[in-house]
Amino acid sequence: MYKIFTKHGQLMAFGLGAVVIVIYYISIMSGLDEFNSLSADDRATTGIFNLGLQATGVLLIICAAAMILFGIYHVITNPKGAIKGIIGVAVLVILFFILYSMAVPETSGIVGNAASDFNLTDVQSKIISAALRSTLIIGALAVLAFVVSEISNFFK
Repeated sequence: MYKIFTKHGQLMAFGLGAVVIVIYYISIMSGLDEFNSLSADDRATTGIFNLGLQATGVLLIICAAAMILFGIYHVITNPKGAIKGIIGVAVLVILFFILYSMAVPETSGIVGNAASDFNLTDVQSKIISAALRSTLIIGALAVLAFVVSEISNFFK
């Protein structure tokens, strides 16, 4: 099964996505006249778009589950080759917890007002802060790695 997915997985995913889009498009077109005849207030209560939203959610869950299961399968079947990935995940988790422990919940300014509007607790605020900072650090490291690799490729 793994070999089938590695050989034809992208084609199967594209085909499944195309089929879902066609079915969604047909369902929208069949109810579009009724949707256009509704008032602006009643349009928010219609279920014409539910199929697309639900199909997107189901496909997202299937893809996430497949990604996790194939990742676990690869780690089990090739633990020596997966050691770099495991170390990378461990570094990311450590970086997140360091940033979480350094984060201070915002209580004033625009961020503080947004946190109070959404009823965020201090823990939730610290998690969001740590996630944003770790994302920025990882993005900066990716850009730096790209620049360094291009410079080194230029001199080869």
